[in-house]
Amino acid sequence: MATITETLPAPAVVESPLNFYTPPKDGSVPYNIVYDVPEGTPTRNYEVLPHKVQITDVRGRESEFTLDKNGFQFEKRYHAFKDWSDAERIEKEYYPSVIDAIKDTTGASKVVVFDNTIRTKDGYRNPVMLVHVDQTPKSAEDRVRLHCPEDADVLLTKRFQIINYWKPLTGPVEEFPLALGDAHDMTEDDIVSVEHRYRDRTGATGGVKYNSTQKFYYLSGMTADEEVLIKCYDSREGVAKRTPHTAFVDPTSKSDALPRESIEVRTLVFYD
Repeated sequence: MATITETLPAPAVVESPLNFYTPPKDGSVPYNIVYDVPEGTPTRNYEVLPHKVQITDVRGRESEFTLDKNGFQFEKRYHAFKDWSDAERIEKEYYPSVIDAIKDTTGASKVVVFDNTIRTKDGYRNPVMLVHVDQTPKSAEDRVRLHCPEDADVLLTKRFQIINYWKPLTGPVEEFPLALGDAHDMTEDDIVSVEHRYRDRTGATGGVKYNSTQKFYYLSGMTADEEVLIKCYDSREGVAKRTPHTAFVDPTSKSDALPRESIEVRTLVFYD
């Protein structure tokens, strides 16, 4: 007797322009200035150019994607905390649940939160419309030394990661969803270190050059009980090192779509 095999429907795919890094024409070191400068002063010395990209919806296939295989992982958890206007309460009441969630997902022994960003369409921090990686290998190590100065030498001898914990504040997300690039489809040449210049120090982020072999994914209609863990760095060899990400214009969004509101908590993740 023939066996009947269940066939999943083909995943939905949207096409949207994503903005990619283009190196400075003069060959100089690329940079962003992230503090106030006199009006008319350039805050970066490189171009950002759009390329149309197909972005595959993973709804119904979330479990196929993992931090070590792809560089990102979707989870579903209820967080009781809702007072996103109170920075002190976020740190005292929401951070512990993020730490517990990351430990549960990764098996890490120690998680240190070093900041968070709340983004709204019309707020102080808008969704970032640029394909990027938050950290480089050098800036990841510098983060450990900055936030864990007394233990850094020991912590850096073992596996460590930088993971962003991203979730909507409300849902479903109807505009500017988050696109995630599969780490295994990004070559080392695709990602370029870009200086991130603060007043008191210089960090770095990863600018991402367009490559037609890259693959991007998103989870449609994310709710406030869904989150994605985004790997920005991993010191272990043989696993996904980092995943580029960006907000994007969803061509299926309705004209009266609710503005996207989200929080990303950035963490240092350590293992025994």
